[in-house]
Amino acid sequence: MVLRHSIPVGHANSVLIQDTLSGTSGLRFKIAVKHPAFISLQDVGNPTKIVYFPVESGKTYKLDFDGSAFSFEEPGQDAQRFYTAIPRYGHPQMEAHSYTGDTDPVLIRAKLDSVRALQMAPFDSLLKARKISPEMFDLIAADRECNVLSVMAQVGVLLRSEEIQAAAFEDFSPDSDRMLSALGYFDLMDAFASLKLMERREEIMPLVQSGQINTLLIDEYKKALTGERLESTFAYQWRFAAIQRQYEKELIPLYEEFKLTYPNSPYLSAMKGYYEEICAFHAPKSLSDDIQFMTDTEGISTMEELLSRFAGKKLYVDVWATWCGPCKEEFVNEKSLHELLESKGYEMLYLSVDKEEADVQWRDMVAYYQLRGHHIRAGVALINDLQRLYDANGGMAIPWNMIVDTHGSIVQLHAPRPSDPVALSTALDTVD
Repeated sequence: MVLRHSIPVGHANSVLIQDTLSGTSGLRFKIAVKHPAFISLQDVGNPTKIVYFPVESGKTYKLDFDGSAFSFEEPGQDAQRFYTAIPRYGHPQMEAHSYTGDTDPVLIRAKLDSVRALQMAPFDSLLKARKISPEMFDLIAADRECNVLSVMAQVGVLLRSEEIQAAAFEDFSPDSDRMLSALGYFDLMDAFASLKLMERREEIMPLVQSGQINTLLIDEYKKALTGERLESTFAYQWRFAAIQRQYEKELIPLYEEFKLTYPNSPYLSAMKGYYEEICAFHAPKSLSDDIQFMTDTEGISTMEELLSRFAGKKLYVDVWATWCGPCKEEFVNEKSLHELLESKGYEMLYLSVDKEEADVQWRDMVAYYQLRGHHIRAGVALINDLQRLYDANGGMAIPWNMIVDTHGSIVQLHAPRPSDPVALSTALDTVD
């Protein structure tokens, strides 16, 4: 199995820098930390299997992983065991749904504080019994306080209440190390900056429409933060945008500004590769003769109409979008996919479900990834038909692949992906 772990940077809980560790029955590794901090450990083969836990300098921690969950059973690891027992919801907005029944900020905060008190009770006992250091206790306490504020801010987002959002930050001091090590620190600062932007939404709307949202958020961080707080949030916001692979042009000058301001930053090693990729995306490029954008497609409202244009041809269809990360991960297989399809007499049809305003981004992305084949960006009617085909209830998940025969019939509605070439090759052979 392959495990991935995060590395704390300074006081900050960093998800920016990761190592991949290979092991079988046992694995041992060291992490240098000056202050108590959180790290994560994840099963790369099953990313949902992940654990977050606090560590401090000079201590050894033992985890068991049985293939389904991580656990701490060693004596002296009570703090880790209690922390991993706290329910995790991913983004704070998921947890916020449990509190949208109230609209009074005081009641919402009281309920969140009550839950936090229950979560902290085991650590209170450990501190009294001197089984946990005051520094470790403070780390966990700050993390839980950060969670309260993050969830309350997201309740305000869900209820569209700026009053509740503002109440979350009523006594919040952003430029403090207090919560910098908390797991939810960056989500909290994103909510804080977003609220500030909402307060002047009419003023900033032209910048948002011109693709400057990351610049605006980072500008808010600059107003509220200094030192390590600003460095870490700047880096996190930049990389969070970069990993979506939307290749926003604004990220190029932002990276260059970051590098100039923090030339020795430990975050640069986690940003450089994405910066080079974004620069390559925006470099001049030419289309291969094998890339064909379909014309006169406005009237195509069903898959049957679309596929009728390819009568007599076997097709492998890829439904994707420029905003879909997993879709773009599949594109690394383009060369081997093209060879496989050519050997079996198939042609490639890429069907984008991007909106009209993303037309330029769609064409640029096709050119960047050199996606050989036929290309169409679906209109509203065709997207509706795709949703009907995928799920009677109107749902649709992408990337989504189909196999079509020479009569224009979909013979496999959910075909294997390019990343599974053995299964895909077998599936392609089912069509004469």
